Amino acid sequence: MHLRKPYLLLGSVALWILLGRLLQGKNTLQIATYENTSFTAFVGRKALDLRGNRTESPAFIYIFNPIRSAIDGFVQVIRNLIAVPAPNSVIPIIGWLGVVGLIAFAVFATSQWRTALLSVSLLLACGALGMWQYTMDSIAMTLAAVLLSLAIGIPLGIWAGLSDRTLKILTPLLDLAQILPTLVYMAPIALIFMIGAASATIATMIYSIPICIRITSHAIRTLNQSPIEAAESMGSTQKQTLTKVQIPMAKQMIVLGINQTVMAAVSFVVVAALIGAPGLGKPVIEALIIRNVGQGFVAGFAVVFLAILMDRSTSAAAKRQTSFIPPTAKEIKQKRIILIATGLLAAASVFISRTILWAAVWPKEIDISPQVARIANNATAWVLDNLYIFTVGFKDLISYSILNPLEVQLSASPWYVTVAMIVALALIIGGLRTAILAFVLAMAIVVSGLWYEAMLTLTQTIVGCLLTMIIGIALGIWTGRSDRVERALRPFLDAGQTLPAFVYLVPMLGLFGPTRFTAIATGIVYAIPVVVKLVCEGIRAVPHSLVEAATAAGSSTRQIITKVQLPAAKKTILLATNQGLIYVLAVVVIGGFVGAGGLGYLVIVGNSKPELQGKGLIAGAAILLLGVIFDRIMQAGARRSA
Repeated sequence: MHLRKPYLLLGSVALWILLGRLLQGKNTLQIATYENTSFTAFVGRKALDLRGNRTESPAFIYIFNPIRSAIDGFVQVIRNLIAVPAPNSVIPIIGWLGVVGLIAFAVFATSQWRTALLSVSLLLACGALGMWQYTMDSIAMTLAAVLLSLAIGIPLGIWAGLSDRTLKILTPLLDLAQILPTLVYMAPIALIFMIGAASATIATMIYSIPICIRITSHAIRTLNQSPIEAAESMGSTQKQTLTKVQIPMAKQMIVLGINQTVMAAVSFVVVAALIGAPGLGKPVIEALIIRNVGQGFVAGFAVVFLAILMDRSTSAAAKRQTSFIPPTAKEIKQKRIILIATGLLAAASVFISRTILWAAVWPKEIDISPQVARIANNATAWVLDNLYIFTVGFKDLISYSILNPLEVQLSASPWYVTVAMIVALALIIGGLRTAILAFVLAMAIVVSGLWYEAMLTLTQTIVGCLLTMIIGIALGIWTGRSDRVERALRPFLDAGQTLPAFVYLVPMLGLFGPTRFTAIATGIVYAIPVVVKLVCEGIRAVPHSLVEAATAAGSSTRQIITKVQLPAAKKTILLATNQGLIYVLAVVVIGGFVGAGGLGYLVIVGNSKPELQGKGLIAGAAILLLGVIFDRIMQAGARRSA
């Protein structure tokens, strides 16, 4: 069967291409972008009714409205503290100098002075870019979302770590949250909780909590069992074992989970500006809408600085314990004295920021944003003029050779031919159950009336995933076979996973203009780090005995890679392909801002035009269905290849 599978796949694709060419332009289900189907019009009316019942429906009066008010109040308290003027005041409770002092003290107390110095430098750089107010809003939003996410995620993670049943119940929900592109669930949340800080915080929590649960559960489940068994044998209760043994042992991994939760929140808070989140996402979106590359770079740099600040400060806390040798009494005393001194300095900075205006409001004279924007615009113009072959030339090469033919095949073929192809693909790769699921979900997209737009989005996703895997597998093999290359690329891969996807749109817009390829290129850059890391781990996991045996038999390097390492790492490569596809899909959807079209553009239009709100909501659901179809196919293929 394994030998027949490639031939069945090739035969199915050949038949699909043939039928698509013969029946081209028939039953494509294409409708105008600003035209509703009967189904999307129905959903739009229901959404309008839902908004109208906000003050009458018991669900809103007793559940949704109180939740919104509570979260909005919590966020506002933090914003009043550091970001916006407090009531009856012209300055926040803590001015910019006080914020710098407090962050320096907090980072120093949890890590070391170098990390504190880096954090202060990055924070001051955000101010120098003219983004202090936006940065404080982003920090406030992130802090609120993280605190609420940890309050839910850590207890659930501990519960899932202790209970197989709980983990089994939560796993499908966690998988769904990973598949779901961020743009998809913002519109329904905004519909229920209205546009604003509360909706943005809830959406950020939905994105962040699964990460916290997964890492906390993993931390509890992978503990050394000997100390736990010893505690139980000495008569410890389950609660005592958990609080005195398991949680302290898992502390470092849980702190890593906090780091990842913070990074997820930072990433999402930028995108959540689409539903009214204050902060750095607002100038990024404005720059994308008016195609102002220079302004986009200024805001993008501030986002990058904030992301690095959050990542380095929280990851340093996770890595702080480097020795199990307890500190001496003298070392403890010195540390306390230093902490007290730095704490007093932080308190002094807060006091000064409350009493002196220049220390309360960031000085307008310190603003290098015009210079940065000018440099960014000049650099973009130089690249476009002098590196034409690498920008427009490469874009046109991919567009004319791959993107356009595939788009014609997918969007101009009859819907039933492409559905049959997807089902055949699912049957050959994943089996009968996967094929049935793929058929049901594909037909749901057909019924939605957005099949044509779904095919445009699928085209861009496939091309992006294909290019991602070509680059990712090559780099993954290189890093997997060379420690030196792995050490050289690791900082770039870590940084790539740290930055929000939105930030990548700005330079790509400057290089390729508002086109479909801009979204694809952004998806490639965003997805490559995770693909490279997975392929690298797969190559490194191949037993050395296999490689040594092939070397002893006289195999060349190319033969070892193609005949030994890649086949042995096949399951990991399939997982990397699955992750690459999901990552690319998430960014291609956001690419609606830069001319990508398809479902992502409908979601964005639905948010801005009330008459198309139903179409935007259904487009979000269609994105989810596409993601689930190909995630299930890939996962089933990985299981069957094991």
